[in-house]
Amino acid sequence: MNGRRRWLAVGGVVLAAALLWLGLGWGGERRDEVWERIQRDGVIRVGMDASFPPFEVVTEAGEFVGYDVDLARELARHLGAPRVEFVNIHFDGLYDALLDAKCDIILSALPFDREMTEDVVYSTPYFHAGQVLLAAEARPEVAGLESLEGGALAVELGSEAHYLARQWAQRKGAALEIRTALTAQEALDLLGEGQVDAAIVDAVTALQALGARQGLRPVGEQLTDEPYVIAAPLGSDILLDRLNRALASLREAGLFETLEGRWF
Repeated sequence: MNGRRRWLAVGGVVLAAALLWLGLGWGGERRDEVWERIQRDGVIRVGMDASFPPFEVVTEAGEFVGYDVDLARELARHLGAPRVEFVNIHFDGLYDALLDAKCDIILSALPFDREMTEDVVYSTPYFHAGQVLLAAEARPEVAGLESLEGGALAVELGSEAHYLARQWAQRKGAALEIRTALTAQEALDLLGEGQVDAAIVDAVTALQALGARQGLRPVGEQLTDEPYVIAAPLGSDILLDRLNRALASLREAGLFETLEGRWF
């Protein structure tokens, strides 16, 4: 090999090593600047719209409280961040705040959005807010939508529950009276008053109702899937991995059952 070719070969190796060093950290892991900053500063900045109880709300004293707030503090402990800084942002601005590095993660009853997967990374789900069928405890014969044929079902007008009920009735050709209410709570009132055989509401409303009302029960599994997830910036692979590990550990330890009992 002549001198020029040897120089080019050596230069290529050096260039490749430099590119590898820039893109990867020690041990072959891709660098994650968000994770590095959290570890360096000992604080994780959590973006949330604190206007959605029981998940997040600000008290009159200015304190953040709720399901997501408690979860954020537990996650910070698992991530080795002594302090959590809550950044209160209107829901419509959460993604922009994350992309502008005004927060490190979004933890705010955030539904998974497939259209955003080119801009952010998502954790595994920590809560499922899909539609739930509720019936009276005194009506054990209500075992699912199929058992409601010839009966009456309450839903919120124009809601996903309303759409789901209409689609099911049309697809099955079932004789089902769909009673519409202005709110999900009013749909549950119809059920509580015995005017309908069952009601469909989202899981958040269902859990609140089961915690506050007597005589209601969930029927079967959720009818739809609406996972709540945590969003982090693209490139924060280490942070995402640590979040998913922490969520799995907290789930195994029973934290989510504790949070449901505390906040619903």
